[in-house]
Amino acid sequence: MSDFDTLLKRSFAEAHEPADDGFAAHVSHVVARNERGAQVRNAVQSCAFAVAGAVVLYAFYGMALQFGPDFLASVGFGVARARSTVGEPAMDMWRTANAVLPQILLVTGALVGGAVAYRATQE
Repeated sequence: MSDFDTLLKRSFAEAHEPADDGFAAHVSHVVARNERGAQVRNAVQSCAFAVAGAVVLYAFYGMALQFGPDFLASVGFGVARARSTVGEPAMDMWRTANAVLPQILLVTGALVGGAVAYRATQE
């Protein structure tokens, strides 16, 4: 320790340091309280998102019950009419689309799910 440091400590020996007055304990208490508040807000936000998602799914379920049978019937009639009026090349395309579409939807769903999980972990 240099002479200057010794001189400073002797000169300000009577001055109070913030840590001596419980400053560090007070700061750690405030930080802990803010962190607990953030955890509670995070839990409430997660529950609110879950409730909102359930409400949206319930609304879509109600809409599907009302409009689904008519929509499926009209699509079915359209597909039947298209199958009866088209030739063999269109049927090959239709079979290919029927074979590939589930894989496309599965890969797309996996990519979107991965992106959502990555975004959730980054917040």
